[in-house]
Amino acid sequence: MAAELQQALLEAGGSTFMCDLCRPSIEDNVPILGLQEEKVQDLPNTEIRMSNRLSDIVNAANQCWVCGWLLLLFRNRCSESFAEILPADYERVSMGIEPHYIRTSEKGRASGDVPKDQRVLILISVYLDPRAISRKFDYFLYLQQSDQQAIHLPDLLDQTHSLEWPAHKPYEARIRPQEADLRLCKRWKDHCTEFHNGICGDEIKVPRISTIRLIDVTLRCIVDLLTNVPWVALSYCWGGPQEHSLRKDNLADYGTPGALTEERLPPVIFDALIATNALGERYIWIDSLGIVQDDELDKARYLSVMDAIYAHAVLTIVNAASGDTSSGLPGIRQFVHRRTQQPFELNGVWLTESLDPGPSDYAGYLQRCKWSTRGWTFQEGLLSRRCLIFTADQIYWQCQKSTWCEGSFWERIDDLQVYRHFHGQNLLTSLADPIIENWAPLFITILQKYAQREFTSEGDAMHAIAGVLRVLNQSTGQDHFWGLPVNVLEHALAWTASGPPSRRQSYHKYVNSRGILLSCPFPSWSWIGWRSNGLDLRALNPSATIGTLGLRFYRIDDHGNPTPLLKTWPPPADDTTYDDTRQLTRYPPSAIHPWLDTTRQTITSADVPPFLTSSSVVPSLLCFWTSVAVLRIEQRGWNGYWNEPFIVLCDPDGDVELTGRWAPGGFERRPGREQEPDVSLNLPEYGKFIVVGATRQRMSHGGRLTLTLVMVEPRTGGDEAEAAASVVCRRRHLVKEVMESQWESLQGTKRWELVLLS
Repeated sequence: MAAELQQALLEAGGSTFMCDLCRPSIEDNVPILGLQEEKVQDLPNTEIRMSNRLSDIVNAANQCWVCGWLLLLFRNRCSESFAEILPADYERVSMGIEPHYIRTSEKGRASGDVPKDQRVLILISVYLDPRAISRKFDYFLYLQQSDQQAIHLPDLLDQTHSLEWPAHKPYEARIRPQEADLRLCKRWKDHCTEFHNGICGDEIKVPRISTIRLIDVTLRCIVDLLTNVPWVALSYCWGGPQEHSLRKDNLADYGTPGALTEERLPPVIFDALIATNALGERYIWIDSLGIVQDDELDKARYLSVMDAIYAHAVLTIVNAASGDTSSGLPGIRQFVHRRTQQPFELNGVWLTESLDPGPSDYAGYLQRCKWSTRGWTFQEGLLSRRCLIFTADQIYWQCQKSTWCEGSFWERIDDLQVYRHFHGQNLLTSLADPIIENWAPLFITILQKYAQREFTSEGDAMHAIAGVLRVLNQSTGQDHFWGLPVNVLEHALAWTASGPPSRRQSYHKYVNSRGILLSCPFPSWSWIGWRSNGLDLRALNPSATIGTLGLRFYRIDDHGNPTPLLKTWPPPADDTTYDDTRQLTRYPPSAIHPWLDTTRQTITSADVPPFLTSSSVVPSLLCFWTSVAVLRIEQRGWNGYWNEPFIVLCDPDGDVELTGRWAPGGFERRPGREQEPDVSLNLPEYGKFIVVGATRQRMSHGGRLTLTLVMVEPRTGGDEAEAAASVVCRRRHLVKEVMESQWESLQGTKRWELVLLS
């Protein structure tokens, strides 16, 4: 593209000279690009840097080839933006060239391995800065260097052995063909198998399954096999119903050799078969053809083991190029267009347009694609040992040791190896650690990322994260119940979200221990029961929480018996996580909590209403004794300091007012009505509040103990008897912290009660 624009400029009568604005930055400095060490906190100096007003670039375009080239780039790449900028505003808009830094580090999993020093990848970036006229800053072109004109990838593969890489400088450019040369993909796989076996060869600790339904790419049919064969998996977005998905009426037909013809398969799936064969593999898992879509029992069985399917696959093919199955994998066949790279020379250095996006590095280089928004693909990508990722412009390789791509020399076997995970954080290798002691930050990051994902079927939300939670359990020792860690459940129940969430109305379907298909509603007390963005789990951060009150939580098993979520009680004395809160806050050892009844915490079968044992809500019930109060809710305008409605809880039988902080993000500020109560909250006059845990205020605020309250209300809807609504309640989104002394001062309205949260 750069060469075409430069040629167009010359043909239009442009100059080969540079103006006085550009010469100091371009002619007098040679860009130092590639992979470099980062010195303490200082970035390497690449020297090349320029910024000119758009008006100067327009005026100098016919005399200076750099200005002319930048102007043509802008018109070609950002035609809509260029049309929106009026000539009168050219003085306030700037364009320029500057180095762009991508921090990266190599992190392997060999015995005794530790993270290597951080390094930076350096590109030349071309940007437009129209912020002075209230527009968005944008990098719209990235260039990478090579000492000589970039080599064409097929020529490189012809000249080298399958497990050899030529000694090029890291991150130098190379030209990938418009139609992908799949020999490179097989070389990546073979190289990883040969040199990364102690790292990428070890599956993430997910139990194996005994049988699997795969596609035989040689016979072009569906086969049922034992899992002692290697297979490839496909991770992709459906984009809608699949016309030729597996059903009861075509199950036998699709098992006939030759049945899976190109006419019967969407382009993405047909291309995945081609890629699997080119990789030297015979079998591939594809969910639309591996699960009988109109058989609910078959779906429930496979959805519960999707983690094992992807964790034990040889590699996963990822379609990150489109949000449906209709356009195929870019580069596999010629009708899926990929843009052409054209290198050019700048002051003695060869530059080629980079196919790797620069600014999205910190959020993951797949952050902006549809694949990164879907619920199922989160677990599929995170648990896969190796991924072959198809984007619109190039193919990436991602394993636990390395990241490689078509358009650059990233393949290294020395300590300069590049590692960039498509999640933007090193979640993959973190999960591979056999022991994770500081588990809370990793847990919070994973759930926050997952909570933003979207589902076609909301009922899949628990299945699509269950495998990751099982891996976390093995590495951290933390058990989970409906997506919350049971060891610190008091704090976990204080989760909230940055915006008003909405309830998931779908049911979770599962197969019980007797092989029977069942379903239950998602629990209101867990984040998994809500659709929300900006999940807030900061209460799990060890620096923000201390000890527990000692509330005992129960679930109801398949036989209707209450079962403690913690197997041992009380917890071991040397486990400071469970030390009594009053001791950690330096309360006198003799201090007590008058509102906390330690004599009534055990739950027996006699405490559970008999009709609940056959109710669909039983699997999602959370049961515990705690302190409860019905309080009057008063909205008193707007709290400008916290930027939220000012809401006070009042004791109906006295003069006690419970002031304190409401959970951040629980309310939406309405423009123009900042001084009025937010009527969209639709709060009742009275609300039932329960104590779920305690924290300590910052020492600067006195270090006093605060209790965490959540609002609950009778459960409504569903197919259960009306009696269920009188004893089972669901959580509202609202969470409030109040001083323990305020709660103790409540009179007759406060009581100790068995709470059944659904």
